[in-house]
Amino acid sequence: MPKKNWLKNIMLNIHAPGTSFALMVLALTQVPVGIKNTAEIACIGQASNKIWKLENNHAEANMLAVQRCNGRK
Repeated sequence: MPKKNWLKNIMLNIHAPGTSFALMVLALTQVPVGIKNTAEIACIGQASNKIWKLENNHAEANMLAVQRCNGRK
């Protein structure tokens, strides 16, 4: 029995209005997540640097910085 390539007969139009609307919605929903992650990374970098200056221990400084920036004290 020959295999039929069912994808061969499907014509997808990436320039359709519905596709562009869906891509815009997907992009806009990712903006808050990106802002939160960027702020978290900046917080971890600054906190890690401050802790490292006090303790001179990279592993502990990074661990404490991540905990502090994720809401734990």
